[in-house]
Amino acid sequence: MKLIAIDVELNKPSRKIIEIGAVIFQPTDPGIIAAFQTYVNPEEPIDPFITSLTGIRDDNVINAPNIGAAAELLSEFKTKYQASKVPVVWGAGRTNDVAMIYDQAGLHLDRTFKNSIIDVKGIYRMLANVEHSSYRDRQGLLNALYNMGLGWDPTYGAPHRATADAYHTARIYQVLSGMLKGANQIRTLT
Repeated sequence: MKLIAIDVELNKPSRKIIEIGAVIFQPTDPGIIAAFQTYVNPEEPIDPFITSLTGIRDDNVINAPNIGAAAELLSEFKTKYQASKVPVVWGAGRTNDVAMIYDQAGLHLDRTFKNSIIDVKGIYRMLANVEHSSYRDRQGLLNALYNMGLGWDPTYGAPHRATADAYHTARIYQVLSGMLKGANQIRTLT
């Protein structure tokens, strides 16, 4: 089964999407099958704080597709690689990144893909709340990577870039999936 991890970067204060990134990966196999990135034209200036955080500037998005076209590109990418209908994200918060993409685009697609997600941050938080867990109080993506001994891999860019964050969400998923697979094997042996 192939999974898709998705991340977005947002403008401020509007929360309009300015970048979409995704990676296709296998749950327990290291590595990435394919990566996706597109800037999105929010039809407004990029806030200076967002530029300092992400490096995304007005000249990056001025000729980029609008959110509707960008959402279609993401859907084509997912379909091309036959990824699962349940995407992987880092944190659901008020809304998940996938729902945000398709809501802002005004597209009505398979509700499973939009609303049924695997929240890696939620799984990480669950482990952080286990007594004596070394994951306690380190729940941001970058902190989680370092706390798990993974560190930041610059292959897909710096923190707060959509494809890089999607890639690292997939890495954490793969580690957590391996941990759960190992726990299940122990349980079935006893």
